[in-house]
Amino acid sequence: MAFNLQAFGAGFAKKLTEDLDDKRDRINKLADDEAMIATRQRLAKQAKRDEEQEIADNLVESLSLYFTPEQIEDIVPRGKIAVAHAVSKGKFYDEKGMSASSMYTMPNNDIASIDTANTTSIGEISKTADVPEGMGIDSFASRFTPIKPTKEFKTIAAFQVALLQERIDAGDDPDKIAIVDEKEKQFFAQASKLEDAKRKPDDPEGIKEFYSPSQRLELIKNQRIIARNTLELNVGEFGALVGEYKGSNKLSMAELDTAIMLKNQNDVVAKEQSLYGEIKAIAKNAEVTLANYAQSKILAKDEDTYKMFESETLMKEAAASGALPIGSVYAVANPEGGYLIGTYVGNAYKDIGISSYLNAATVGANFFNAE
Repeated sequence: MAFNLQAFGAGFAKKLTEDLDDKRDRINKLADDEAMIATRQRLAKQAKRDEEQEIADNLVESLSLYFTPEQIEDIVPRGKIAVAHAVSKGKFYDEKGMSASSMYTMPNNDIASIDTANTTSIGEISKTADVPEGMGIDSFASRFTPIKPTKEFKTIAAFQVALLQERIDAGDDPDKIAIVDEKEKQFFAQASKLEDAKRKPDDPEGIKEFYSPSQRLELIKNQRIIARNTLELNVGEFGALVGEYKGSNKLSMAELDTAIMLKNQNDVVAKEQSLYGEIKAIAKNAEVTLANYAQSKILAKDEDTYKMFESETLMKEAAASGALPIGSVYAVANPEGGYLIGTYVGNAYKDIGISSYLNAATVGANFFNAE
């Protein structure tokens, strides 16, 4: 059979064309597949961004439940972790009956003090310019509080109790004490402004109740511990002094310190009448125990336990010079006859109704000469 070169050439050319067409089709299909994959990836990324933005928007909306618009504008630029943290803390404080918005104004609070150095933003940060409208100056959650100030008051009361606990825990460490001092300074300034703003101008008595009963007791207990620690007192399980100052009146002096510190704090923070009542009771009890102590020392006629003066002028001069230390028992000649006995406590307690010289009783002129 003769070889047909022309036919062979035509067949080879056709086969080559078909191969080129197949290769071109494969290339086009591959390009289409790559384009489709790229489109899918782009759409997936866009969907993810949309989802993240939706989450961001929802988080910002959630912030409005607990914080004011100004606070939201401060929180959002800190990043998504900070926003989620703030929402979580807002929910926590709301469930505890406390105000996250008020807590946010406190120094070193646990909402704003999160480390956001390595966090990333949530969605578009410009969201801060789109804070939910109609919120006014209050958080949304506060609108559902039956007595509007309750949450704010409870928040600040809890923070104050916690500050006193920090002071107790600081012990003698000067660095820790300095931190507490600064936090307390900021706290008093902020709390005073907040509470003064909430008091009605036509309500001269101010707030009736600020602390819960348990917070009030905790506040008094912590301040009492601080006062006793300051005087280096050790108290036994039944409330009596033990150690170096056993049998002295230093415990009563610590009670006066407790009362005056509580008074100073209540003047600044709450002006709560119930706490003022407790302060008055603490001071009165301390005055009674000091009077009993003074009488016991005079009746014992132990000259080393009291100081005697022939005139009030001489006693005041001794107090001014330091010869009559604070807490000393005295016996001073009474112009009307005999001697007044009592305790010198200085002028630090006048604001709680305690005079510098607490006269306890009167004895006759011959009392100290009698056998």
